[in-house]
Amino acid sequence: MNSKFFKTVLSFLLILLVTANSYAQKYKTHPVKRGESLESISKTYNVSIEDILVYNKEIKKGQKLTPNTILIVPLDKKMAAVTASLAGDKPVVEVKKVAQEEPIRFIEHKAKKRETLYSLAKQYNVTEDDIKRYNKQLYAEQLKKGTVLKIPVYKKEVVDTSVTTTTNSFSEVYEDTPYKFTNYKVKKRETLYGISKQFKVSQDQIKKYNTSLYSDDVKKGMILRIPHFKKVEIKEVVLKSYIVKAKETRWSIANKYGITVDSLLLLNPDLPKSSNYLAEGQELKIPERNIVVRDSLVKTGSEKVPDFITYTVPAKMNFYRLEKAYGVTEEKIKEINPLVKEKGLQEGMNIKIPTLKGKSSSDTQVVNSENFIFYVVRQGQGEMSLSRDLGVSFSELIAFNPALKDGIKSGMVLKLPKSRSTNFTVKNSLILPKINLVDSINVAVRPKVMVLLPFRLDKIDVNNSSTAKKDIDKRLDTKISLGFYSGMQLALETIKKKGVSVDVTAFDTQSTKSVDRVKEILAQENIANYGAIIGPLDPQSIQEVAKKTAGLQIPVVSPNLTEQQIGFGNTFYTLPSNEVLRAKILDYVSSIYTNQNIVIIADSKHKEASDAIMAKFPKAKKVSLIKDLTININKLKYLLSKKVDNFVFVETSNLALSKHATSVVNSLNAKDTKVRMFTTDLNKAFDRDDVDNLLLSNLNFTYPSVNKEITDEEFNKMYRFKFGANPNKYAARGFDIMYDVLLKLAYKNDLFEVSKIVGETEYIANKFNYVNKQNAGFTNTAVYIMQYNDMKIEEVEKVVPKV
Repeated sequence: MNSKFFKTVLSFLLILLVTANSYAQKYKTHPVKRGESLESISKTYNVSIEDILVYNKEIKKGQKLTPNTILIVPLDKKMAAVTASLAGDKPVVEVKKVAQEEPIRFIEHKAKKRETLYSLAKQYNVTEDDIKRYNKQLYAEQLKKGTVLKIPVYKKEVVDTSVTTTTNSFSEVYEDTPYKFTNYKVKKRETLYGISKQFKVSQDQIKKYNTSLYSDDVKKGMILRIPHFKKVEIKEVVLKSYIVKAKETRWSIANKYGITVDSLLLLNPDLPKSSNYLAEGQELKIPERNIVVRDSLVKTGSEKVPDFITYTVPAKMNFYRLEKAYGVTEEKIKEINPLVKEKGLQEGMNIKIPTLKGKSSSDTQVVNSENFIFYVVRQGQGEMSLSRDLGVSFSELIAFNPALKDGIKSGMVLKLPKSRSTNFTVKNSLILPKINLVDSINVAVRPKVMVLLPFRLDKIDVNNSSTAKKDIDKRLDTKISLGFYSGMQLALETIKKKGVSVDVTAFDTQSTKSVDRVKEILAQENIANYGAIIGPLDPQSIQEVAKKTAGLQIPVVSPNLTEQQIGFGNTFYTLPSNEVLRAKILDYVSSIYTNQNIVIIADSKHKEASDAIMAKFPKAKKVSLIKDLTININKLKYLLSKKVDNFVFVETSNLALSKHATSVVNSLNAKDTKVRMFTTDLNKAFDRDDVDNLLLSNLNFTYPSVNKEITDEEFNKMYRFKFGANPNKYAARGFDIMYDVLLKLAYKNDLFEVSKIVGETEYIANKFNYVNKQNAGFTNTAVYIMQYNDMKIEEVEKVVPKV
């Protein structure tokens, strides 16, 4: 184990050990006031300046402190001395608060039984930090019954980054993207609040284009870029009553009427924002006019459809894929396009494809989610932007959506063939708008996350460096946990640079065979204040955490488990299941399939995989194994084709069979017999240390994977600088999971809601695309298709999952 990495890890474990019994009560957070220095703060808490610097690595001795910076101050001198003795100790991330206007008045509130800071913050429409700022005892102790609090009241201000003015009549709405900027020089005594009011934009919109304001206040002489947004004319919306039907959700109703869930909440302020619950028979207010209802665009009826559409042939297109997309046979295309009949289908050709006009009702393709996907037109979109966003010509759009001839209207739902799914992120047959989470950060949100991992401090003597190193090397659960958490530390530092203040607390769950420690942590923590919980690692503990948090609607993110049957819908499984992996590789092969010869080599334990391949490719041929272990080379040679390429699937978890099959298949891969090898399940039987990589590379061995190789050199450089070692897959996964959770919480502080509207996200070596399976929780369906090529492992052409 690298010495720098070990020192950093040991320092982290020491901090956990000292704070474990008090659950992080051995230190205090201190918001810096104007005029305060490290010296004055150290005297206030009777600790040395060096003790404070140990926990605030970004602060240098003698540095002037910025007001509102949150410092970690150790109250236990023993802990400060122990951690300071290590040169490579873990830095605690400095958290900066966004400058806030002074309250206009205060309300006194006497805390009642079972009230929490979270519930009070929601009740008074302030943040938990706002309450703590004026009730400083809450920085060191939890809220108790009978405590009299000062609740600040602020001037009401619109902070929505997409709409600068919102009224009940929706008379003033602005486009999301500025059409011009003004350079403005800040005058003496001007504030960000005053400038935002002067230009009729929000403070967040100014900060977005002047990123230095995320950490500094406005100063006299500063030059700011002020964005200007075009006003969108919208007629007054007439509302009508709507009665909720059985099994309807907020999203389904909003989607049906072409509005967002946020708009639905705005129209129905009585709906709770902390829950997605809707009762059958509940009455809602919805728009009556200016909305094009989705159902009106998914009827086939007697709509006029042109005879043909013009289609430009893209690279790698073939007749099989055209038939799947448009329901037109190869013979029909050649009949209409003589040049195709003469020269074949070539990239760049403009060909005619017949539409459904003239077909009888019996053979007309039914427009539904089985063969179409749908797109909701956004405010301000025109012909050019629709064609650009959807990657089709406007004439082709009209062919599928004749209503466009009467004009483009915001809220219209357009349909496209489902084969176009490969170009978009699609959920529930709806094309999701592309949302850049980094650009959509709301710095007013402070994500609060709990991390539960089995560091096993109960088994490691952290006071003895030599034995601690041996203990860590022997414990897989500790090494995995430290790998995860080292990556998470980099995620915290990365998102902090984006201007986001975070509150992340880690706990040692100790044994993976007992949930007692997990129960103890949950009992002592005010879990209602957390936006998400990451961990633990074992199924029993995940179930315990999910059970305790289900009623509070707190998402529980499992870093290492596939879907578990625990019966709680608030669980997010970050690992795609074997079924998802298998489906994705079969979808990929289907997308490149023209007329290849498919052969299956599978042992008896992998009949399920063999059957799935046969179901996808009914003409596939099976190889009979001798004693479930060896291949008759002559029989396999007979099954391979010399006329077309061969796709050979090898399905086994037996290393001996895997090595044998790879060798045999490679021996038959010749000039007159082209072979490519696949598997639907990359397990230890295909380990690169055991199976000849040269043979796998010769066969372009292709497989589904939950992660890819770490190729981000900036991440590698950051990790080596901090830990003195190269990151492993657990470190990359820890970074990706934490960064994904924090970005989504910083965008809209509700992981459940964000997972509905944000599609696939990808970071260092992992990607996520969650599908809600109700009581089974949210499962990740994002998969990499990887391939050996020239002795390297690379990601092949991306394939969006079929919905």
